[in-house]
Amino acid sequence: MPNLSPTPAPRTDERVPVIVIGGFLGAGKTTLVNHLIRSLPHRLGIIVNEFGQAGVDGGLIERLNDDVTELTAGCLCCTGRDDLLRALVTIAMREQKPDAVVVELSGVADPTPVLATLLERSVRAAFRVTTLVAVVDARHALHTLRDHPEAARQLAYANVVVLNKTDLSDPGLLDHAESVLRGVNPLARMVRVEQGQLDADALLARDDFDPRVLDGADTAAQHTPGLKSFTLRATRPLDPYRWQRFMTDLILSRPAEVLRVKGFVDLYGYPQRILFQAVRDLFTADAWEAGDGHTELVFIGRGLDRAEYAAAFEACVIEEAVA
Repeated sequence: MPNLSPTPAPRTDERVPVIVIGGFLGAGKTTLVNHLIRSLPHRLGIIVNEFGQAGVDGGLIERLNDDVTELTAGCLCCTGRDDLLRALVTIAMREQKPDAVVVELSGVADPTPVLATLLERSVRAAFRVTTLVAVVDARHALHTLRDHPEAARQLAYANVVVLNKTDLSDPGLLDHAESVLRGVNPLARMVRVEQGQLDADALLARDDFDPRVLDGADTAAQHTPGLKSFTLRATRPLDPYRWQRFMTDLILSRPAEVLRVKGFVDLYGYPQRILFQAVRDLFTADAWEAGDGHTELVFIGRGLDRAEYAAAFEACVIEEAVA
């Protein structure tokens, strides 16, 4: 497992440590958070931010129940600042405080406004940022860095860069990608991993975030132009064959426009809902929970015509008589 040492000396600060985890859409942030939950014997508070009104990632976080706060009112670096403050106040007022708080940013969050919020005097009285992690999809690292300013900012301010999904990347391209990433942030600790599997204890022990990094920095959020999100829902199951055609024609064949799709799909004739996740032209479909006829999918991309997707999606829904 990749080593994040050297481990700093034991802490004497009584404030709750905060680990901020960023990374562009589909890089594997939630996979990393779940790895931390499974690997650490500590009590963690998790704050998950979504880009869009429908929350999916919070339902994918393991085992924590009331310790997961899902924020869907807007990106934390823009309209979600007050939600972040309320979530931190709630955590600070708990009788049993967590050993650490993990803030998982949305895939399009610029980290600098979030860090500015976490560094406000009222927040720093109870919490302190200990490290900033940027998760990078090794297969799309160069395109993401070139096309999306928020991804470049995530990388530039990171203390730890997690080059994820290395098993899906060509070794030669992987070496080139790492060289480019090191050029952007030569001071960060860079680790190559598969499925977010890194040394969780060493990450929790890190204490290398320097608040002075924001001195003089522009904390106005920067976002990819034209990026939008919408949610498609159905209360009856989808026809499996029509869904497959929809998935092929409107998701996988448009990797430059459809950057991320995630949600739950209920297919007619299948007993379980499917957790569907797509990153550009790659997707996973995993059996999840007992089906209830409901489908909810979040789309994030550039220049997407919601009306086109809504009409094609509606054609996938089975007729009432069939149900």
